Amino acid sequence: MPDDNPDLIRKTPRVCSAEFWRFAFTVIVALYHLEIFYTKKLMPSGTTAVEFFFVLAGFTIAMSASHRIEAGGARELDNRHAHALAVDYLKKKLTAIYPLLAITLVLAIVVFPLAGPTFPIVPGYMQTGFWVRLLERLGVLFGSEWEWLVMVGTPMGFNNASASSAPIVPLWFLTQLIVVGYMYTFLVNRKYDLMMFAAPLIAVFGFTYFALNSENVLDFYIKMGLFNAGTVRAIAEMAMGISIYQLYAFLRKREWSLLGRILLQLLELFAIYRYCALTFGAGVSIDNFRRIPYILVIILLSFLRVTFLSGLLDRKFMERLGKLSLSMYLIHFPVATMYFIGILTLRRRPFWYTLPVFLQRSGGSDQLGHPLALSLGDIVMYLPVVIIAAVLLNLLAGWLKAGASRLWRGKKQSRQL
Repeated sequence: MPDDNPDLIRKTPRVCSAEFWRFAFTVIVALYHLEIFYTKKLMPSGTTAVEFFFVLAGFTIAMSASHRIEAGGARELDNRHAHALAVDYLKKKLTAIYPLLAITLVLAIVVFPLAGPTFPIVPGYMQTGFWVRLLERLGVLFGSEWEWLVMVGTPMGFNNASASSAPIVPLWFLTQLIVVGYMYTFLVNRKYDLMMFAAPLIAVFGFTYFALNSENVLDFYIKMGLFNAGTVRAIAEMAMGISIYQLYAFLRKREWSLLGRILLQLLELFAIYRYCALTFGAGVSIDNFRRIPYILVIILLSFLRVTFLSGLLDRKFMERLGKLSLSMYLIHFPVATMYFIGILTLRRRPFWYTLPVFLQRSGGSDQLGHPLALSLGDIVMYLPVVIIAAVLLNLLAGWLKAGASRLWRGKKQSRQL
């Protein structure tokens, strides 16, 4: 058997246009969770952004296995080698997530109570002091769903979506990404041909299931028999990603004429338009299944890189934006809470009336306390804060990793001496 050591497998190259969409869908998630504090929603269907990440994960798992086979690896590995690749997947995810997660949790648990002086505008917060609020948040961390998988969400149960009880609500997604991704990495490498056959069936059954249950919000806290809806979504949508990889593997061998590229470009633009039409300003927050086909098209054409838009997005800068997506995903919920409280506090300052009109309309309510919808001013002020916080989070995590690495090397050298 060829050597299938995970360390020898070629790393799946990043596609810059796909990295742009990774960033764009993270922005949708960040805006969707900011709207928790608002009344009329700009995008009540923002939960579907997560579908993009599940489909992309399945796609890249299949691509990695295919690259291994193209490099001379076996189509079917034994249990030991397939498990080694699955563990390698697990290590990469945990190494990427946990340093950022640990720092974010510290910020979410400690910095939020420190914002006590701004809390008079929020009913009830002045009744408790800093230490009481800090202990309450620590109690949430150690006494609820955060016990599962050492703080990465809830794999089999419910998650309290309250901002005051859950420091980082979106972590359920990372749990599913780790658990279901580990499973699919093992299965795809253990029985590649069988999984290439089974994945479309799982995808079709999953899509049908979503359609039949479209009256429900298929979010992480809804029980679906043994599993919660988050697990069902991860299993079905990663299978969709594996399925469209097979279509990609077929289409990438074709030579595309100018007419063919124009037709694909029109398809891509239509998919983007339909996704936005079903997400922004939509009347309901259900029917996630209706948006999934357009997500599949966006991912497929991003990797094919034959459309004019994918060529335009094929820039190193887009890759850098994509690298920020995990940090943005982790940090945005605490930032959203702080932003909302901070904006309501600043609105009481005299200088507020000197700002442009679109900024004056930001915040969750007007001067009379009437609720407002998310405005352009909110987006203009909130998103840069999320991006800056994500950059600082990356820098801090990199600095801590470098320090830990130097400390480890120093101890290792001292032992050798």
